[in-house]
Amino acid sequence: MYTLHFSPGSCSLVVHAVLEELNIPFELKKADTKAPGYRAKVNAKGKVPALETPKGVLTECVAILEHLCDQHEGRLLGKPGTWERARTLERVATLATEIHPLFNRFFHEDDFSPVKEVQAGVKARGTEKLLAWFREQDAALRKPYWSGDTLDASDFYFMVMARWGRWLTPPANEMPNIRPFYERMVSRPSVMKAMQREGIRPFGTV
Repeated sequence: MYTLHFSPGSCSLVVHAVLEELNIPFELKKADTKAPGYRAKVNAKGKVPALETPKGVLTECVAILEHLCDQHEGRLLGKPGTWERARTLERVATLATEIHPLFNRFFHEDDFSPVKEVQAGVKARGTEKLLAWFREQDAALRKPYWSGDTLDASDFYFMVMARWGRWLTPPANEMPNIRPFYERMVSRPSVMKAMQREGIRPFGTV
């Protein structure tokens, strides 16, 4: 049995939705990431997601997604050694290493400097780069999914990033081509169930 430690609407939603999509039995625990017990017993980094498995605790979305998909014959990821898998991991890695950090600048600018003027500059630059990236994705999104014609693990991650982008102006999940993709994703039973369990909504500020 798996246990997913999560924070509502955070990047752990990616893992939560994939667990539901793959029909994997799991328990859900809301994490208190600042509690000493969480750092000592679950994730020393004090972050989510953290997935307790029979072999130990696994952290980081990329690693967790790979592990879960591999338990289901590469479903949503592609089998090891295939071009499909490499391209899917490429998309997942882009979100994890390039776009997710930009959102850190947008939401947590105070982590980068104690100086208010510097913080404002960090947030402004993060906002500028996020908007430029989402506009590029919107212009290129012509198929049912961000990944193309067939749903894969990267689509769940992009869906969460688009949801975070609701705070941008214009909102990422309201852009002309991203909106249909986003609506398609949040209408999936797996995503609906995950959001309901986390107490969050597809649109709006909750």
